[in-house]
Amino acid sequence: MVKKDLLKLKKRLKHRRREIFKQAAHLEAEREESGQRHIEPIDEAQKEDLARLVHKLDERGKEEIEEIDMALDKMNSGSYGRCELCSKTIPFKRLEVVPATRLCRKCAQKVEETQKLRKHHRDEIIGDERLDEYRSLKDESDIFKGSFRKGGNNV
Repeated sequence: MVKKDLLKLKKRLKHRRREIFKQAAHLEAEREESGQRHIEPIDEAQKEDLARLVHKLDERGKEEIEEIDMALDKMNSGSYGRCELCSKTIPFKRLEVVPATRLCRKCAQKVEETQKLRKHHRDEIIGDERLDEYRSLKDESDIFKGSFRKGGNNV
């Protein structure tokens, strides 16, 4: 990769990193401000929703910073621009659009398809918490069935 192009991408990555930190600082300031004023019960629910949203954004921001830092480390080590799965060179056009990418387009599509399948299967499976609820309901119904059979209290 041409050094000029590499410097351009490095500058964009560092700029994006600074933006994420500014957004995080702004969100934290808003969170502190909303915690200091008296709020109504309805506003309390909105505040909780906002806190959950901020937490999700914080997590995504952390992930993005990690991706950016990894890309910057690769630039310093000379391995930037190589797909981590197939080791082919990632085209500059893709790097311009997604400078922190670690995968070429084909490999990224394969990974995305795999994640969609996993997510799809997770959607079909009820979470453990809910399964436990159903297990306890089933257990209770078995108790009732047993009490009816044994001549228990038929209310």
